Amino acid sequence: MRRALFLVVLLAVATAVSAQTYKWKDASGGTQYSDTPPPPGAKDVQQLRQATGATAAPAAGSAQQKTTAEKEAEFRKRLESKKEAAAKQAKAENDEQLRARNCAQATRQLKAYEIGTRMTRINEKGERITLSDAEREQGKAEAEKAVDTWCK
Repeated sequence: MRRALFLVVLLAVATAVSAQTYKWKDASGGTQYSDTPPPPGAKDVQQLRQATGATAAPAAGSAQQKTTAEKEAEFRKRLESKKEAAAKQAKAENDEQLRARNCAQATRQLKAYEIGTRMTRINEKGERITLSDAEREQGKAEAEKAVDTWCK
């Protein structure tokens, strides 16, 4: 009976004694370990072990535990940010494909005007009409503008 009581008391004391453990570098660059918070000038402070048991007091300046609702809100915020980033990336890729397509088309059209072959267009009646020299120059100028716009 005494032995069992002794073990229970020993476990209770061990639980109460376990405290936070800190690791930091002091002013001379040496690594220090302690169960008390490091001094204000310490560098590379790490908290190695959290306090356990009901008697352990929270360290000054430590963040309180977040509730499940707060964790859920943070998770949803991160999820929304990822969705927005993916949508932005998809739009950028789509815009780049559109730009490349328009550049290729404008380049082909400009080459067609530069070759100097006879060019035609279709009027409102569906008849094919050969372009005059002035219409060809105007079309070439428009094609050059399109190349400048899309092929940057």
